[in-house]
Amino acid sequence: MKKQTIIPVIIFIISITVIWGVFEKLQSYAEPQEAVLAIENDLVLIPGFKLNDKALFFFIKDGNSIGSTYVHEGLFGWKADVLTWGSMDQERNYERLNGYKGHGENLVYGLIRNGRERKILIGENEARILDLAMLPSNEVEKYNLEGLFIWYFESETPLSGEEIKLIDKYTGEEIDSERFR
Repeated sequence: MKKQTIIPVIIFIISITVIWGVFEKLQSYAEPQEAVLAIENDLVLIPGFKLNDKALFFFIKDGNSIGSTYVHEGLFGWKADVLTWGSMDQERNYERLNGYKGHGENLVYGLIRNGRERKILIGENEARILDLAMLPSNEVEKYNLEGLFIWYFESETPLSGEEIKLIDKYTGEEIDSERFR
């Protein structure tokens, strides 16, 4: 009697595992950028980093929004997490910290002008700065990104309440500061 009960349970478990595997494979991609573009195919992708089984991408959406997402490599390939975005300044006036964004509690990012002459401090830590000139020139021109840089900082602990400072690299002068909300 027990054999008659065990066999259907084993068949059921195997069936569920196969269905799950097929479903996961269909939602996984060979490259991390493919996973992001499978969610929204009209994004301008800006790679932040790719380390081991984790990648960070920033993106321009509809020409007037900037966002971010993480992508993780699993058993069957790369899968994108949730995409978050917010509006960009129409005038692209990024001389100060205005308009920075958060992705969860552990990532803060924004746009600045004169990125080679500035540094961003989050607490005592320096943010990374990416030059948007790395994008194809037609996209830089189309989305009015000339002279803009993305800055970002990722932390293992929540950033709530951390002070963000925009500093002139050459003079050490504090240009702007805000608390991460």
